[in-house]
Amino acid sequence: MTIIFAPTKLFNPQAQTTENKTMFDTVTTSIVKEIQTINKADYKTHFKLSDNLVDTVFDYYHNFESNNRFTAFDYYLGESFKAFNYNELDDKKRTYLNDNVYIIDALYGVIKPLDGIKPYRMDFTLKQSKSVWKDLINDFFLSKGTKQILSLASKEFSALIDKTKFDLYEVSFIDCKEDVCKKISVFNKQMRGTLLRYIVDQNLSDVESLPHKINGYIKEINGQKINYVKKDLK
Repeated sequence: MTIIFAPTKLFNPQAQTTENKTMFDTVTTSIVKEIQTINKADYKTHFKLSDNLVDTVFDYYHNFESNNRFTAFDYYLGESFKAFNYNELDDKKRTYLNDNVYIIDALYGVIKPLDGIKPYRMDFTLKQSKSVWKDLINDFFLSKGTKQILSLASKEFSALIDKTKFDLYEVSFIDCKEDVCKKISVFNKQMRGTLLRYIVDQNLSDVESLPHKINGYIKEINGQKINYVKKDLK
Protein backbone atom coordinates (compact mmCIF):
# COMPACT_ATOMS: atom_id res chain seq x y z
CA MET A 1 0.00 0.00 0.00
CA THR A 2 1.35 3.38 -1.04
CA ILE A 3 0.13 6.35 0.99
CA ILE A 4 -0.01 9.94 -0.21
CA PHE A 5 0.02 12.84 2.21
CA ALA A 6 -0.20 16.63 1.85
CA PRO A 7 2.36 19.33 2.70
CA THR A 8 1.60 22.34 4.90
CA LYS A 9 2.47 26.03 4.78
CA LEU A 10 3.87 26.12 8.31
CA PHE A 11 7.43 25.06 9.15
CA ASN A 12 9.22 23.92 12.28
CA PRO A 13 12.23 26.21 12.90
CA GLN A 14 13.80 23.53 15.12
CA ALA A 15 13.76 20.82 12.44
CA GLN A 16 16.83 18.72 11.70
CA THR A 17 18.90 19.66 8.66
CA THR A 18 19.86 16.99 6.13
CA GLU A 19 21.81 16.56 2.91
CA ASN A 20 19.13 14.30 1.40
CA LYS A 21 17.71 15.62 -1.86
CA THR A 22 14.28 15.16 -3.39
CA MET A 23 13.89 12.87 -6.41
CA PHE A 24 12.87 15.59 -8.87
CA ASP A 25 15.46 18.13 -7.78
CA THR A 26 16.25 19.34 -11.31
CA VAL A 27 12.58 20.06 -12.03
CA THR A 28 12.29 21.95 -8.75
CA THR A 29 15.37 23.99 -9.62
CA SER A 30 13.90 25.00 -12.97
CA ILE A 31 10.63 26.08 -11.29
CA VAL A 32 12.57 28.14 -8.74
CA LYS A 33 14.56 29.87 -11.48
CA GLU A 34 11.33 30.80 -13.23
CA ILE A 35 9.88 32.18 -9.99
CA GLN A 36 13.02 34.25 -9.45
CA THR A 37 12.13 36.20 -12.61
CA ILE A 38 8.83 37.39 -11.09
CA ASN A 39 8.79 41.00 -9.95
CA LYS A 40 8.54 41.32 -6.17
CA ALA A 41 5.51 43.59 -6.57
CA ASP A 42 3.65 40.67 -8.17
CA TYR A 43 4.34 38.15 -5.40
CA LYS A 44 1.24 39.05 -3.39
CA THR A 45 -1.09 38.25 -6.28
CA HIS A 46 0.91 35.35 -7.71
CA PHE A 47 1.17 33.45 -4.42
CA LYS A 48 -2.02 34.83 -2.83
CA LEU A 49 -0.07 36.29 0.07
CA SER A 50 -0.89 38.72 2.83
CA ASP A 51 1.26 41.86 2.86
CA ASN A 52 3.39 40.65 5.77
CA LEU A 53 4.44 37.46 3.92
CA VAL A 54 5.68 39.02 0.67
CA ASP A 55 9.23 39.68 1.92
CA THR A 56 9.47 36.23 3.49
CA VAL A 57 8.40 34.34 0.37
CA PHE A 58 10.54 36.56 -1.87
CA ASP A 59 13.55 35.65 0.31
CA TYR A 60 12.65 31.94 0.19
CA TYR A 61 13.16 31.91 -3.56
CA HIS A 62 15.97 34.41 -3.95
CA ASN A 63 18.05 32.63 -1.32
CA PHE A 64 16.91 29.18 -2.37
CA GLU A 65 20.30 27.88 -3.50
CA SER A 66 22.00 28.75 -0.19
CA ASN A 67 19.17 27.79 2.18
CA ASN A 68 19.50 24.64 4.29
CA ARG A 69 17.52 21.48 3.62
CA PHE A 70 15.37 20.12 6.44
CA THR A 71 13.96 16.62 6.95
CA ALA A 72 10.48 16.91 5.46
CA PHE A 73 8.40 15.14 8.11
CA ASP A 74 10.23 17.07 10.83
CA TYR A 75 9.98 20.40 9.00
CA TYR A 76 6.26 20.58 8.20
CA LEU A 77 4.25 21.92 11.13
CA GLY A 78 0.57 21.84 10.10
CA GLU A 79 -2.21 20.07 12.00
CA SER A 80 -1.70 16.71 10.28
CA PHE A 81 2.01 16.66 11.16
CA LYS A 82 1.40 17.74 14.75
CA ALA A 83 -1.07 14.86 15.14
CA PHE A 84 1.40 12.43 13.55
CA ASN A 85 4.28 13.45 15.88
CA TYR A 86 7.26 12.35 13.80
CA ASN A 87 9.84 12.87 16.55
CA GLU A 88 8.39 10.04 18.64
CA LEU A 89 9.10 7.42 15.95
CA ASP A 90 11.87 4.88 16.42
CA ASP A 91 14.22 3.97 13.56
CA LYS A 92 12.13 0.99 12.45
CA LYS A 93 8.99 3.10 12.14
CA ARG A 94 10.88 5.86 10.34
CA THR A 95 12.04 3.28 7.81
CA TYR A 96 8.46 2.07 7.25
CA LEU A 97 7.32 5.70 6.91
CA ASN A 98 10.01 6.53 4.37
CA ASP A 99 9.33 3.39 2.33
CA ASN A 100 5.55 3.79 2.08
CA VAL A 101 4.54 7.44 2.38
CA TYR A 102 4.88 10.18 -0.23
CA ILE A 103 4.03 13.86 0.06
CA ILE A 104 2.53 15.26 -3.15
CA ASP A 105 3.77 18.80 -3.62
CA ALA A 106 3.55 21.68 -6.12
CA LEU A 107 7.26 22.59 -5.91
CA TYR A 108 8.93 19.23 -5.26
CA GLY A 109 6.49 16.87 -6.98
CA VAL A 110 6.98 13.83 -4.76
CA ILE A 111 8.69 14.07 -1.36
CA LYS A 112 9.76 11.10 0.73
CA PRO A 113 9.47 11.73 4.49
CA LEU A 114 13.24 11.78 5.06
CA ASP A 115 13.99 13.93 1.99
CA GLY A 116 15.46 17.36 2.56
CA ILE A 117 13.34 20.36 1.59
CA LYS A 118 13.98 24.09 1.74
CA PRO A 119 11.52 26.76 2.88
CA TYR A 120 9.07 27.71 0.12
CA ARG A 121 5.49 28.68 -0.61
CA MET A 122 3.55 27.09 -3.47
CA ASP A 123 0.37 25.13 -4.02
CA PHE A 124 -1.50 23.49 -6.87
CA THR A 125 -3.80 26.48 -7.37
CA LEU A 126 -0.95 28.24 -9.19
CA LYS A 127 -1.00 28.20 -12.97
CA GLN A 128 0.86 25.34 -14.67
CA SER A 129 1.76 23.56 -11.41
CA LYS A 130 -0.53 20.58 -12.06
CA SER A 131 0.51 20.26 -15.69
CA VAL A 132 4.20 20.24 -14.69
CA TRP A 133 3.79 17.41 -12.21
CA LYS A 134 0.85 15.16 -13.09
CA ASP A 135 2.62 12.88 -15.60
CA LEU A 136 5.83 12.78 -13.56
CA ILE A 137 3.94 11.77 -10.41
CA ASN A 138 1.95 9.02 -12.12
CA ASP A 139 4.98 7.71 -14.03
CA PHE A 140 6.93 7.56 -10.76
CA PHE A 141 4.29 5.41 -9.05
CA LEU A 142 3.99 3.19 -12.12
CA SER A 143 7.77 2.70 -12.19
CA LYS A 144 7.77 1.36 -8.62
CA GLY A 145 4.95 -1.07 -9.33
CA THR A 146 2.34 0.72 -7.25
CA LYS A 147 -1.20 -0.63 -7.54
CA GLN A 148 -3.04 0.49 -4.41
CA ILE A 149 -2.84 4.11 -3.26
CA LEU A 150 -4.40 5.39 -0.05
CA SER A 151 -4.93 9.14 -0.07
CA LEU A 152 -4.66 10.88 3.28
CA ALA A 153 -4.74 14.21 1.47
CA SER A 154 -7.44 16.51 0.14
CA LYS A 155 -8.78 16.34 -3.42
CA GLU A 156 -6.34 19.06 -4.48
CA PHE A 157 -3.63 16.40 -4.20
CA SER A 158 -5.46 13.13 -4.92
CA ALA A 159 -6.80 14.64 -8.16
CA LEU A 160 -3.32 14.29 -9.63
CA ILE A 161 -3.48 10.49 -9.37
CA ASP A 162 -4.72 8.77 -12.54
CA LYS A 163 -7.56 6.52 -11.38
CA THR A 164 -7.36 4.48 -14.59
CA LYS A 165 -3.87 3.33 -13.57
CA PHE A 166 -4.22 2.87 -9.82
CA ASP A 167 -6.75 1.76 -7.23
CA LEU A 168 -7.10 5.07 -5.40
CA TYR A 169 -8.81 5.03 -2.01
CA GLU A 170 -9.70 8.42 -0.56
CA VAL A 171 -10.25 8.92 3.17
CA SER A 172 -12.47 11.58 4.73
CA PHE A 173 -13.56 12.28 8.30
CA ILE A 174 -17.15 13.39 8.82
CA ASP A 175 -18.62 14.88 11.98
CA CYS A 176 -22.35 14.64 12.62
CA LYS A 177 -24.18 16.84 15.10
CA GLU A 178 -27.95 17.17 15.43
CA ASP A 179 -28.42 15.15 12.24
CA VAL A 180 -26.16 17.50 10.23
CA CYS A 181 -23.03 15.81 8.89
CA LYS A 182 -20.08 17.65 7.38
CA LYS A 183 -16.35 17.51 6.80
CA ILE A 184 -14.58 19.95 9.11
CA SER A 185 -11.24 20.96 7.64
CA VAL A 186 -9.16 21.13 10.83
CA PHE A 187 -10.54 17.81 12.11
CA ASN A 188 -9.77 16.15 8.76
CA LYS A 189 -6.19 17.39 8.90
CA GLN A 190 -5.72 16.21 12.47
CA MET A 191 -7.30 12.83 11.86
CA ARG A 192 -5.29 12.17 8.70
CA GLY A 193 -2.18 12.56 10.82
CA THR A 194 -3.66 10.38 13.55
CA LEU A 195 -4.64 7.64 11.07
CA LEU A 196 -1.21 7.75 9.41
CA ARG A 197 0.42 7.33 12.81
CA TYR A 198 -1.82 4.30 13.47
CA ILE A 199 -0.84 2.81 10.08
CA VAL A 200 2.87 3.29 10.82
CA ASP A 201 2.61 2.00 14.41
CA GLN A 202 0.74 -1.11 13.25
CA ASN A 203 2.88 -1.64 10.13
CA LEU A 204 -0.21 -2.01 7.94
CA SER A 205 0.28 -3.20 4.36
CA ASP A 206 -3.15 -2.84 2.72
CA VAL A 207 -6.33 -0.77 2.77
CA GLU A 208 -8.36 -3.69 4.10
CA SER A 209 -6.41 -3.53 7.38
CA LEU A 210 -7.48 0.02 8.24
CA PRO A 211 -9.11 0.20 11.68
CA HIS A 212 -12.88 -0.04 12.01
CA LYS A 213 -12.84 2.70 14.65
CA ILE A 214 -10.38 5.44 15.49
CA ASN A 215 -10.84 8.29 17.99
CA GLY A 216 -14.61 7.83 17.94
CA TYR A 217 -14.90 7.77 14.13
CA ILE A 218 -16.48 4.64 12.62
CA LYS A 219 -15.36 3.42 9.18
CA GLU A 220 -17.92 3.36 6.37
CA ILE A 221 -16.91 2.16 2.91
CA ASN A 222 -18.58 3.17 -0.34
CA GLY A 223 -16.55 1.71 -3.21
CA GLN A 224 -13.17 3.41 -3.01
CA LYS A 225 -14.40 6.18 -0.74
CA ILE A 226 -13.54 5.50 2.90
CA ASN A 227 -15.45 7.71 5.31
CA TYR A 228 -14.82 7.77 9.02
CA VAL A 229 -17.97 9.12 10.65
CA LYS A 230 -18.40 10.44 14.19
CA LYS A 231 -21.99 10.82 15.34
CA ASP A 232 -23.04 13.10 18.17
CA LEU A 233 -24.20 10.98 21.09
CA LYS A 234 -27.50 12.24 22.47
